[in-house]
Amino acid sequence: MTRVEVYKNLHKDCFSIREKGKVTGYVEWPDCIYLTNATFVVQPGGRKRVRKEKVKNVHAFVKGTNTPIGGLSMKVIYNRCRTRVTYDPYTMETFQTMDGKPVTHAEDVLFRNNKVYVGKYE
Repeated sequence: MTRVEVYKNLHKDCFSIREKGKVTGYVEWPDCIYLTNATFVVQPGGRKRVRKEKVKNVHAFVKGTNTPIGGLSMKVIYNRCRTRVTYDPYTMETFQTMDGKPVTHAEDVLFRNNKVYVGKYE
């Protein structure tokens, strides 16, 4: 299992997967990717630049262990990852649940249908 960074690719309208600084794949509908032991990262300098220049750049991503879904059924993963998470550099300092609770770490993260869902988080 590999540590990866996953971020929203605005040009391709999907998620990009980055390993060791290099893009190695994309998560396009109907595909999904499942990460475990994930950290939600927002780089303050990049966020500040987006707000100042009004041009988006890759400064926010989720870093975690790319975990093959093979041994788990999608039903189990869907049941684990029920809380939707979002991020907007203009209105938020961190990733947040849809009801505004900050998210910095999660045991399970599912990227599917151009959205991000978490299981247990803090």
